[in-house]
Amino acid sequence: MNNLIKLFSCFLLFLVIYSCSPSTEMTDIYVDETFTGKGFNKILVLGLAKDEWKRKVYENEFRSQLLTHNVEVLMAWQELPKGEQLNRETFEKYFREKDVDAILVAIEGGESMDKTLYSGGGSSHVYVGFYGCYASTASYYYNSEFLAEEKIVHMRTNFYETNEGKIIWSAKSQSFEPSSTGEVVKAVSSNVVFELNQQGYIK
Repeated sequence: MNNLIKLFSCFLLFLVIYSCSPSTEMTDIYVDETFTGKGFNKILVLGLAKDEWKRKVYENEFRSQLLTHNVEVLMAWQELPKGEQLNRETFEKYFREKDVDAILVAIEGGESMDKTLYSGGGSSHVYVGFYGCYASTASYYYNSEFLAEEKIVHMRTNFYETNEGKIIWSAKSQSFEPSSTGEVVKAVSSNVVFELNQQGYIK
């Protein structure tokens, strides 16, 4: 009976911790402090993902977020001919005359699993970590401890100015237990566009 109570208590602890954790967080934010330009007017959005449909989801969602800040937005999947990749040559060919002054690149970063072992008494826990191995902590699984697994979806977003082609802002993002790709991109794009606005790159 005591073990059952401990297990139930541990489950409640997990629910409290999980409910308090953010669904999406940004890490490794880089800002080029030497860049003094502000107020970009026309931005090209490029999604990089293994699946074509994901690329379109990335670009469409970032476009929607950027349009709320009164900037003109182009999407690479609409503007680039099929089979073409965005590089210096194709940018000069297709976008230079359109006065694109910034490029936002959203990059698929894959998934990982975070495993955390909570003790039945609630007094200690063991972190198994990304892609953790069960063997190293197998002795815990048959007691009253509770193993929590959480899927994390990773993305990176880079923001470039087109005059010199240098990166001026970048960040990684982690989305916890998302229900869909759309949910991930909506959360990430909202956070990214907020940060770009805070930096003065968009109004």
